[in-house]
Amino acid sequence: MRQDKHATAPRLTRRSTVLGLAGAVLAGAAFERSSGARADFKLELEPPLRSRTQVSGIRYGCAGAAPIVQPDRILLEKFAIEANIFSPEGSLKWIQTEPQPGKFDFAEGDSIAAFAAHNDMLMHGHTLVWYTANPDWVANLKTGQEAQAALERHINIEVAHYRRKIWAWDVVNEALEPDDHLAEDYRDSVWFRCLGAGYIDLSFRLARAVNPQVPLCLSEYGIEYTGPKPQRRRAALLALLRKLREQNTPVDCLSLQSHLEAHQKFDRAELTGFLREVVKLGYRLMITELDVNDCRIIGNPDQRDRVTAHHLAEYLDIVFGVAKPLSIATWGLSDRSTWLRQYWKRADGSPLRPLPLDADLNRKPMWAVLARYLAGQEPHPK
Repeated sequence: MRQDKHATAPRLTRRSTVLGLAGAVLAGAAFERSSGARADFKLELEPPLRSRTQVSGIRYGCAGAAPIVQPDRILLEKFAIEANIFSPEGSLKWIQTEPQPGKFDFAEGDSIAAFAAHNDMLMHGHTLVWYTANPDWVANLKTGQEAQAALERHINIEVAHYRRKIWAWDVVNEALEPDDHLAEDYRDSVWFRCLGAGYIDLSFRLARAVNPQVPLCLSEYGIEYTGPKPQRRRAALLALLRKLREQNTPVDCLSLQSHLEAHQKFDRAELTGFLREVVKLGYRLMITELDVNDCRIIGNPDQRDRVTAHHLAEYLDIVFGVAKPLSIATWGLSDRSTWLRQYWKRADGSPLRPLPLDADLNRKPMWAVLARYLAGQEPHPK
């Protein structure tokens, strides 16, 4: 792929939506300003989030578009200031890295690796195996032999390419979906249809064989709140993690995506119990795709920011009450660039405010909550 093709202005397409390239999409047009929220100058004088690692050992990361396709250079500079992990939004997914069988394109991922190295950041590997963001040739695989050959080639080449450049891999992403009505709540995917649940074990073993040192993670979402569906997802995920441990599948970490919704109620007791069981099985925890959707929170920007900050503090209090995560990463850094805008609209028409910085790149109360927990202070929410 020639890099000069990225010079054209990005537009919202099905491909960009699936890949989650919010930065590339939104920066192509004028972004909404922060709608009256006031900058907190005291917060602006605080050291960046990445500096808290020195005290607690917990790294802070954020997801974004690759530097070669990110037109918002100021936002990119903020990434380097605040974070010490760079998570690719879409640059390492199959549709980008292997658009044709055996023909690999690592231009975007390599630009992230170079940016991370230049700014003393780590790179998070997201993701090797997912049910979507696949090119048509993958979606049309029919047999177990074809699917296994594709997995073997893809994982072997991609993990080898980024050896010593990636600090942890999300090997399998979102393997469960109760609404698909399959046994044990597995998600209906090309991998499951061709290989059954064994594709999960196979994927981790392939990744471990190529890079024995890097931590390997299973990534999931939708487990935080009260109600029958989150409860079912917790049960299915715990059963899967137990099965993988019994099989000696080389899974090191559970990536808690943590796409939170500020109007929801945490199931504190059950979530705490679930996390304790996960840790008891020997898994470490990472928070990898954090944001706090304020779509249904009423009030002006300052009021909404306080609600989302409190909601985040409540969540982190639950997680930290069980185990200190290896890292906390938000899915984006600034409200000017968030994937949530593609799917959620507020009734009052104002833009969402789900991330640590507002659309003007000012730090918000959510930033302050992250700063406290990243420093290991672990305050209990009031």
